[in-house]
Amino acid sequence: MTGTKEKIFNISIDLFSEYGYDGVSIRQIAKEVGIKESSIYNHYKSKEAILDSILEFYINEMTNDEIPLSKADENLDVNFDYFYNAGLELYMSKLKNPQMMKITRLILIESYHNEKINGFLKKAMLEGPVKGWTELFNLMKTKKLIKSDCDTVQLAESFYFYGFFLIYQHFIVNYPEDDEEFLKELSEKSRRQINLIYNSVKVV
Repeated sequence: MTGTKEKIFNISIDLFSEYGYDGVSIRQIAKEVGIKESSIYNHYKSKEAILDSILEFYINEMTNDEIPLSKADENLDVNFDYFYNAGLELYMSKLKNPQMMKITRLILIESYHNEKINGFLKKAMLEGPVKGWTELFNLMKTKKLIKSDCDTVQLAESFYFYGFFLIYQHFIVNYPEDDEEFLKELSEKSRRQINLIYNSVKVV
């Protein structure tokens, strides 16, 4: 990104997360950036194009360095806790980025009335992660680490939806709330949740 384009991007995140996507105009973005309104279009063809770039950035950040299933296969032979904690720490490190926190809130508040963001939320933040966890639990079943009769989809949903609820509660129900304290709480509660789930289905 060029300096001006990056500034447009960053200020748009700030404004969208504070006032909502529909509550922000190109004129307002340009004013905050310190350029003419027409200059925005040298970098983005529309306000929607700015939103597209924000969503693309978010999913790229969230999936970058993601531990592949092949790597999970190796690590599960060592210890499930090792694999899970490595994944959790990676996820938490991404959320600690203030931009990522702002975009997360933007997605949640806009999902009610913005069709594009609602679709992104369903696919990238709900269906995708649950699919990933289901694949992991299926691998664990194959390795006889968890009981053969357990429902891996339900296991995935039970773990992931709990964490997602905590995120929703922070950004919507309890907003504004200290982000740093919330991230500590999310990490600790997520660890307790996965231990509860894993201990209920693991092969003793």
